[in-house]
Amino acid sequence: MKIRKINILLALSLGVMVAFSSCTKDDGAIPKDIAIAAVPTITNNIDPTGSQAINLLNLAAFAGKFKVDNYFPGTTNPSKVDIVVRKWNGASANNNDVKIYKAGVTTFPSTFTVTAAEIAALFGTAIKLGDTYDFASDIYVGDRKFEAFPAVGNGTGAGLNGQPFFAEFARYAAICAYDPAIYVGDFEVVSDAFGELAAGTIVTLTTVSATKFSATYPNPEVLPQPPVPTFVVDVNTANNNVTSTKQQIGTNFYQYTNLAVQVASGSVAPCSKEVTLNITYTVAQGSFGTAALRLRKKP
Repeated sequence: MKIRKINILLALSLGVMVAFSSCTKDDGAIPKDIAIAAVPTITNNIDPTGSQAINLLNLAAFAGKFKVDNYFPGTTNPSKVDIVVRKWNGASANNNDVKIYKAGVTTFPSTFTVTAAEIAALFGTAIKLGDTYDFASDIYVGDRKFEAFPAVGNGTGAGLNGQPFFAEFARYAAICAYDPAIYVGDFEVVSDAFGELAAGTIVTLTTVSATKFSATYPNPEVLPQPPVPTFVVDVNTANNNVTSTKQQIGTNFYQYTNLAVQVASGSVAPCSKEVTLNITYTVAQGSFGTAALRLRKKP
């Protein structure tokens, strides 16, 4: 029998010293001639009637619609904008690979529909899993250009990004779209950071709806048995992320009572037929924390 220990979180109070600086009368004269350009605010919003992601399992079906418009109607429009697209693949975006999608746009609003074939041709490579494409606007005011994705710094300030209905860019990620038919049947445990399910243990998934599946928890330490405890997982089909509500799956668990699980985060990977569930385990006496359970569909 295992002796489980509940994590206890301690809040530590840290004293922080902040140094403030101030201006003095000896700071020098304020320049009188400061060139400030009035840059129109252009928003790039995804149209919800189009595709929200690029499904690698059906590239031909992708039709990403987005609208480019002046965020403040009635104000002066830019001389023109170039619609550009940034490609990146990894933990965070970078501005190393930017192409022009449509040049010299002068009509606002303007709506565009982009296909997977256009994106692949623009970058000269096939779209692959994890690729992300951000469509935005290089803004021209007279002969000055303000880049959406400059090599150094940010193209848009953080304050503007927080405004309602403003979109710095229209983003499309390449994913294998969720298919309920995949997430049903026997899945093998690849790894269990919680340490209760050995590699190769079978976890059975069952379809609940088009965006939900249930999973067994085949651990004899979770009582009563039978029936085998199950919990329901919610799938965000727009990005393949998964979560769940807190659900009790057993009345006894080792020396504790009322074991409950909640999927705090995770994702499905339909191309490889895998799912990762970052599960928070709690009992009446406290919490064991969050641990990743990784499953792969049995061949």
